[in-house]
Amino acid sequence: MEAEDRELIHKIINDDRVAFDILFKKYYKPLVYYVKSFSQDTYVSEDIVQQVFMYLWMNRNDLKINKSVKGYLYWVSHTKYIDLYRKTKRREHLLDDFKEKALRDSITEDKELLNIRIKKLKQLIDDLPPTCKTVLELNKLHGLKYNEIAKRLNISKKTVESHMSKAFKKIRKGFDNDKLIMFFIYSLFPKF
Repeated sequence: MEAEDRELIHKIINDDRVAFDILFKKYYKPLVYYVKSFSQDTYVSEDIVQQVFMYLWMNRNDLKINKSVKGYLYWVSHTKYIDLYRKTKRREHLLDDFKEKALRDSITEDKELLNIRIKKLKQLIDDLPPTCKTVLELNKLHGLKYNEIAKRLNISKKTVESHMSKAFKKIRKGFDNDKLIMFFIYSLFPKF
């Protein structure tokens, strides 16, 4: 069998396409199975083995195989897999670094944007009429229900609702073009 393979290699070195096809058919599937045992991916394994045979054909005039032809083909297949694995790991590492940097940048931007939004929200609340501001703070900061606020401030529950509605409208108007903060505001003021 090895003598047969050596004869095929000798013919391939002399540009014999038929000998190349015979060697390809003989070893293609076993090499694919071999590479698949590492890669766990049939398509990747087929691609690697095709590269091995392309390399063999393109470098046929310079071939010097000192071991068995079968051993040589398996060695080249394994080497090509290792090269691909290293490239993939480098690419994944670079991609992970890129994702991490983008996430860090995003968090920094989000913190800055959040701080701007918080300052704006505080300013809008500070600009509310005094009773309206008090009603809002009692409800959202202290967790009092409308009827509890009405009793504490000696006003009707409807007046509390009116102040809450007014507060929400002013805040909503202040953040009119900011969709994210509007989602937050709607979660704070679900009735309005």
